Amino acid sequence: MYDNCPGHGIGTGEEKIAWKRELNRNLPEPPLKVLDVGCGTGAMGLLFAEMGHQVTGIDLSQAMLAKAREKAYAQKISIDLRTGDAEHLPFNDGSFDVVVNRHLVWTLPHPEIALREWHRVLKNGGVVLIIEGVWKDRSFPIRAKRFLSDGLASIFGHTHGGHYDKKLRSQFPCDGGVPKETMVSDLEHAGFTGISYRDLMYIQEMQIPQQPWYRRFAPGKTYYLLAAKKRTPRELL
Repeated sequence: MYDNCPGHGIGTGEEKIAWKRELNRNLPEPPLKVLDVGCGTGAMGLLFAEMGHQVTGIDLSQAMLAKAREKAYAQKISIDLRTGDAEHLPFNDGSFDVVVNRHLVWTLPHPEIALREWHRVLKNGGVVLIIEGVWKDRSFPIRAKRFLSDGLASIFGHTHGGHYDKKLRSQFPCDGGVPKETMVSDLEHAGFTGISYRDLMYIQEMQIPQQPWYRRFAPGKTYYLLAAKKRTPRELL
């Protein structure tokens, strides 16, 4: 049911165009070898493949990968989908021009290890694209709205977050989302440079009409894309 949750699947043609426009920025010259880390059902990877790039997607979930393969087959898109761990990538150094991930960092028990891995598999001058946000604003008004929204969801419909075990989530240092400042600092510590920020709240607003009425009470606090580059040897001098 993952793709049925607004914000996970891509629900409209307008949203698809917006994603392609955002993904196309800050990229090296094509054609590109792209790694979609934690690809899930393939939303980002399939967009890159549609744009003519050679895409590899990895995920720990066989069920997610099966859904991604179904979508690729239905759309007649070529994409290499494999089982893999975002924190321990099964690829050689300098294998990719682009590493992309969406809604992944907050789920990682060791995001600093993952970032070093993504840096390792990038070619010199390659780009990482991280799509994240903060959806659990701790302020009282937002917490109250979320409490109401979650309560109504438990009565009237499916609640995606309920599928995550509370004990497991307690081990996530970024549970509830990753503030931009934290993500920028982590990228810098991993060796990335030229970090740029783009607000994606306009895409989140495109998703609101697809949400059930009981989910419209508690919008996310932030939604963003960070692009960063692996330094070339000349830049290291």
